[in-house]
Amino acid sequence: MRTGRASRHERLLTLFERNARASQKRGLSGLRVEDRNLDGAWLTIGGRRVVNFGSCAYTGLNTDPRLKAAAKDAIDRFGPVFSSSPAYTSIGLYTELEERLRRIFHAHVVVPATTTLGHLAALPILIGDGDAVLVDSQAHSTVHLATQILMAEGIPVNPVAHNDMELLTAAVEDACNRFDQVWYIADGVYSMLGDTAPVARVMELVDRHENLHAYFDDAHGFGWKGINGRGWVLDAVPWHPRLVVAVSLAKSFGAGGAALAFPDKAMAERVQMSGGTMVFSGPLHPAQLGAAIASADIHLSPELEERQAVLHHQIEVMRAGLLAADLPVVNTDATPLWFVRIGGSEQAFELCRRMMDDGFYLNVSAFPVVPVGQAGLRVTHTVYHTDHQIEAMLESLARHFRAIAGPPEIVFDISDLAMTEAEAS
Repeated sequence: MRTGRASRHERLLTLFERNARASQKRGLSGLRVEDRNLDGAWLTIGGRRVVNFGSCAYTGLNTDPRLKAAAKDAIDRFGPVFSSSPAYTSIGLYTELEERLRRIFHAHVVVPATTTLGHLAALPILIGDGDAVLVDSQAHSTVHLATQILMAEGIPVNPVAHNDMELLTAAVEDACNRFDQVWYIADGVYSMLGDTAPVARVMELVDRHENLHAYFDDAHGFGWKGINGRGWVLDAVPWHPRLVVAVSLAKSFGAGGAALAFPDKAMAERVQMSGGTMVFSGPLHPAQLGAAIASADIHLSPELEERQAVLHHQIEVMRAGLLAADLPVVNTDATPLWFVRIGGSEQAFELCRRMMDDGFYLNVSAFPVVPVGQAGLRVTHTVYHTDHQIEAMLESLARHFRAIAGPPEIVFDISDLAMTEAEAS
């Protein structure tokens, strides 16, 4: 650290590290599970069994015997890794997966190794000189990472207040009059608060402006929502010539990897052939491809609707329980992600610790994952859970919340970090 007054960058990092160390010291993050085998609902942490309310395997496919068998078969046939850039050679399992994903999406598909690498491949190819970007302020960190590349190329990138359609409409009107093409980038389901984008209203804007495009990261909406699991976004609106959707195959899909879905074949091929992380990154491993193919077959079968029905029932159990307990849940959108805000980071750590002591693992979230003074617990649930487990977790959460909640820490804009300077020095 330089001497004298600490820079804003240094104070931010210090606050980040302070929270991360405090969480790890309390045994709430950076954890290694001790199970030799996982069943989906339970984890062993620190020698004790806890019910896992921190998993994003919403439809419960990540431990499915069919996915395991397909992964093992792929390793037996191709080895643990096929060591080549897909730009040169790739195994035939890619073809099988792409064919199934095209049937799920009814669109042209590119398969990057992760959603992060997908954003980094697609956005610099889709967006060029004379274009501009509007991005939801709460879009996933990996989306904002990709926009930094665009800014380095001199492309204007302007954040828009989260889900604020009035401000977005004004920003779109202005940008579409000044730039060749304008791209609005957002999440379908937001990964921390569990709220959803106003997809239909955004696409109404796209219809009104011939040079407006939409790019949605639907990593947390894919699989558990929509026909064949095509996701929150494509369940809300039909395909549009100026819509691109990115999804994860490592959450509800239960496998690994990602997919980018395009309405236009030429656009998909350009990203496939020219996207930096498509050309210069390694492939999905055979086990991931094998498991993803098995998962896609389930998504294309009537079985997926049964799994989705279980999850949607649980969503209603969660929503009713949270409201009945009068817990300060940030939103009540019908997703399997919920955020209960308590305020201060120390309060959030203590609440999460008490939940662990009661046998429930939840995700504690403090700055920089959420703004300072708005810390809380993220709760996710999967088809592995029973109604009784959900109800017991909510009872414990309500009891401990009432015991801990008090005056919150001061909430302040992170652009003004003067109050943390003494702590960060």
